[in-house]
Amino acid sequence: MAGRPGILAQLARAAAESGDRAPLPLRLCRTYVHIMQVDGGAITLAYTRPERVTICVTDETAERLEDIQEVLGEGPGPDAYRSGGIVVGALNGDQSAAWPMFTKAARSAVGGVTLYAFPMRSEGEVLGVLTVYQSEHRELPHNFADAQFLADAVAAAIVRDSDAGGVLSSESWAVRDKIHQATGMVVAQLAISPEDALALMRAYAFSEDLSLGNLAIEVVERRRDFSLDSDTRGNEES
Repeated sequence: MAGRPGILAQLARAAAESGDRAPLPLRLCRTYVHIMQVDGGAITLAYTRPERVTICVTDETAERLEDIQEVLGEGPGPDAYRSGGIVVGALNGDQSAAWPMFTKAARSAVGGVTLYAFPMRSEGEVLGVLTVYQSEHRELPHNFADAQFLADAVAAAIVRDSDAGGVLSSESWAVRDKIHQATGMVVAQLAISPEDALALMRAYAFSEDLSLGNLAIEVVERRRDFSLDSDTRGNEES
């Protein structure tokens, strides 16, 4: 079976696979990675909004790339979400000049990968971004139009599937809730706006090579207080 019906059939088989107990979004993401013949991927909803949440990653490299983009607020993912268009970033090529901080951090963390960020659209609205990467740049087996069609199909499946609600209300939402809580605490500590508090947290996370979620946990657990000249982390380093 060729063309869009064929790739959609592969996606449907993944969704219906009863032998795999992984949540549906992760199964769909893995299938997308397989169909596109790339190395890994991630699905992140509300990419540049405060409620941003990564609902699945296929591997540590994909997770690291999402963390860096969240912390820095730049990269193919944010651009794809804002523009609603496909964004390609070869971190060892000219395209990477658009994201100098992200390029430097990502190349240091995972090497010179190529990223493809596909906005996930449902009923005209961009819900999030499906980002895939490959370590060795090569032509994708499907054109961008078909790849985007498949990303939109994944979006539709996630929106309509009851399992997705469970995923979004469990661990991923728990991390996001910690970030919201920590942001409020930093607002109280420094008497600044929530936007400035989140920006400050992102800066600290980047400077210390932490994910935003892990930094938020330190704040919520009162192991870090931004009102002090130096952070307080209990006896962690003693």
